Amino acid sequence: MMNDIFSNFMVQREDILTRIAESLQLDTTRRQRMESAYKALCTIINEDQGFFKGMEIDIYPQGSVAIGTTVKPFQGDEFDLDVVLHIKRGYSNFTPLEIYNALLKKLEGDGRYSHMVEKKRRCVRLNYAGDFHMDILPGCMIVISDEKNIMVPDRELKDWTISNPKGYVEWFLSIANLSKKSELQAYYNRLYELKAEIQELPDDDFLSKKPLQSAIQLIKRYRDIYFEHKSEFATSSIIITTIAAGFYRGENSIFGTIDSILTRIQQESRLPQFKTSRLKVTNPVNPNEDFSEKWDSDPRLYQHFLAFVKDLYEKWQMLKKDFSESALTYETLFGENIYKGAIRQQLQKLGQKSSNKLIQSGTLIIGANMRTDRDGNINLHTGERNERHRDFGDNIG
Repeated sequence: MMNDIFSNFMVQREDILTRIAESLQLDTTRRQRMESAYKALCTIINEDQGFFKGMEIDIYPQGSVAIGTTVKPFQGDEFDLDVVLHIKRGYSNFTPLEIYNALLKKLEGDGRYSHMVEKKRRCVRLNYAGDFHMDILPGCMIVISDEKNIMVPDRELKDWTISNPKGYVEWFLSIANLSKKSELQAYYNRLYELKAEIQELPDDDFLSKKPLQSAIQLIKRYRDIYFEHKSEFATSSIIITTIAAGFYRGENSIFGTIDSILTRIQQESRLPQFKTSRLKVTNPVNPNEDFSEKWDSDPRLYQHFLAFVKDLYEKWQMLKKDFSESALTYETLFGENIYKGAIRQQLQKLGQKSSNKLIQSGTLIIGANMRTDRDGNINLHTGERNERHRDFGDNIG
């Protein structure tokens, strides 16, 4: 069948990667808790009768939530919600510690938050019972005519530092949108046109993300697995996101996006000028801010980053082979439960219209008794048995 995804390796692979990325999204319960916490913060600031009374304030998320690259916490880690408390007054009206301490005092003086407050260098953190934490970054306008660039307090420097969270979000999304229609989306569009070809299409938001957003989710998950036992050397999400977007060239698939990004990173890092130095990852909307400055104080961080990229690139090349050879690599990259969950979902959603009778039957059980034949077809009878491998602790499959 022309539209049988199980006879088109590249489309089937892309569907699997998309489903894996989808499974890494925050679950509904956690998302609702975060939204509730965010709205409660907005309320307490807007109703303040002290320092913030009468001020025009914009409170908005930044980071992975704002750009659509969130990933479920790994191995009991907490998820962080980054929020900007954007005071629409010129920073020259205040001292840096004045607005920081005003926010701190407001939260510490409220019985709902007093036990949750933690002071950080540039933000105030609220810890929500080991599930997630919300980092609140206060900031003021630099000039009233520019609502993007803000000054934020730095407790260690006791001075202002410039930031542009809105500008970063716009920069990232403009790059992600270089891809107008993903290869998988084009495939599903053909199925929409041929309505008789399929009975159950993916969930509404299944194809809503751009390849770059999903690619970063997958890279971040393998980052979590790779650095599981050496977390002190893990590459930060802002570095991964900025580098990935910087090397993105509008590829229309998740697979092609990651493959190209990893290739370009390695090529760049091998240039003569980096033999005795390092790549520099600066804020694209504030070049004076070096996201990778810690690589200077601890060069091991940079070496671990290069080793991580090399390892991921080598494993990614295995995904160019059919599923009979690459199944273990998927499990290594994302966890056995997640990979088999994606396979199971693909079979359930698309199996009925396959030309493969075993797939079409919809009776396959994904587990230790599953087999993969030499052509990559999953069944119960022929080929190599897919033995259970090490589960990387993912309880999110």
